[in-house]
Amino acid sequence: MPSKPEDLKNHRYLHYSYMEKYGKEDIYQWLDATNQLSPELSSNNGDLLVNAAVAGAGIALQPTFIASEALSKGKLMMVLPDYEPETLGLYAVYAHRKLLPHKIRCFIDFIEGYYGSPPYWDESIQHL
Repeated sequence: MPSKPEDLKNHRYLHYSYMEKYGKEDIYQWLDATNQLSPELSSNNGDLLVNAAVAGAGIALQPTFIASEALSKGKLMMVLPDYEPETLGLYAVYAHRKLLPHKIRCFIDFIEGYYGSPPYWDESIQHL
């Protein structure tokens, strides 16, 4: 079990191909170093990467909306939670508030409740 980012160099990284490997956080440099020992699995499907991690293929950096079920059932565990990358925001972009149609306001209110803080998928893993 890695206890610091440097320990990742001894593990296989399961890479999500649409995610930039070289973010500003230090964790990315260590994830890239994992490739020196063995080839990585790269996919544009987060579910596939989570399933591969459950099967023991390596360590995946995936959002909790994809991995929460495996985490809550104990099939996966969080590694290096103190080094997780910054969260991404979800934004609703619209022309202006002055003449905002009611259906747009309803949609914004719905997604704010649905993806609130914490989102529903994180509720089952908050105790972990």
